[in-house]
Amino acid sequence: MPKKQAIQLSIVLFISILSVWLLAKNIDRSVLLVGLKNMNSIWLLLAFLCMGLSWLFEALGLIWLSASNKQALSFKTAMHTTLIGQFFNQITPLATGGQPAQLYVLVKRGHHSGSATSLLLMKFLLFQIGLVLSFTLFLSFGYKSLFSTLPSMGYFIVIGYIVHASIIIGLTLVLFHQRTARVLGELLLKPVGWLKKETAHVWQQKLDQFLEQFHLQSLYFIHHKQALIIGMLYTFMQLGFFFIIPYFVFQAFSIHLSLFTSSTFHSFVMMFASIIPTPGGSGAAEMTFSAVFRSFMDEEKLILSMLFWRIITAYSSVVIGVGLTMRGIHRKKTRAKEVLDQP
Repeated sequence: MPKKQAIQLSIVLFISILSVWLLAKNIDRSVLLVGLKNMNSIWLLLAFLCMGLSWLFEALGLIWLSASNKQALSFKTAMHTTLIGQFFNQITPLATGGQPAQLYVLVKRGHHSGSATSLLLMKFLLFQIGLVLSFTLFLSFGYKSLFSTLPSMGYFIVIGYIVHASIIIGLTLVLFHQRTARVLGELLLKPVGWLKKETAHVWQQKLDQFLEQFHLQSLYFIHHKQALIIGMLYTFMQLGFFFIIPYFVFQAFSIHLSLFTSSTFHSFVMMFASIIPTPGGSGAAEMTFSAVFRSFMDEEKLILSMLFWRIITAYSSVVIGVGLTMRGIHRKKTRAKEVLDQP
């Protein structure tokens, strides 16, 4: 694994382990072992299945949007792109590494950078809209439970809405307002111009060509609303399977919490943890999960549930992502060796 990714992964693991230790340091280990011994693994398998289905519907959303824009995307490429994105989301602050990593995969597999960027940003925009709408729906019915559990939750909800609404507005401007995207591009290239004007001029020309292709692809989606509607449905399915994961984890430890309540609280955990600037929301995710579910279970069951929840929702994608990354590095080395060995 590249050194940079290894360091990022180490930071994630350190923060997560520290968070779990802080929450579990006063709990008798023998009680935790008893809880592990008595857990129902069938429910945990169902939780893992939900995570897999969430990845599947994310990939299907990418396939649908690309097909609607006459950009063929195979199921294998879509799944690979999805899993690589999940991996880099978990090891970068505010999940900022997911889309660039996915773009790299698509470009390496022959997709034009402009159309690939438009596709990924459109999918991300639908995800943000789906997240906000889903949480709003849950909140409209479950606000009493949320506020009775954490009276100060209103401040966090407002912060979450502001951040996610800003992301949606910003993405919309970049996708559909060419002048805004160009101004942002020029600002990014200004430091280059200070050092070397010729290089900045060449890069500006390449950027203009990229933006033209990018906006042609983005405008295509505006005129094909059916593609966006179905893409949004795939996104709701992706989020839906993700939100119900804690319910199955709780069932594994005989914690009786309704599907709606667990999904409502989980949507809040995701909404808030995703805006904390730690890699993959590590630390914030564990602490928020502990805060909202603490009143429904014993401490040992809370720790075990939180641990398996993080394994399923975060570390599973990290393990798969590391495997895919190492496989890609191995293939590059193999091809390089084959080229060198040729007479």
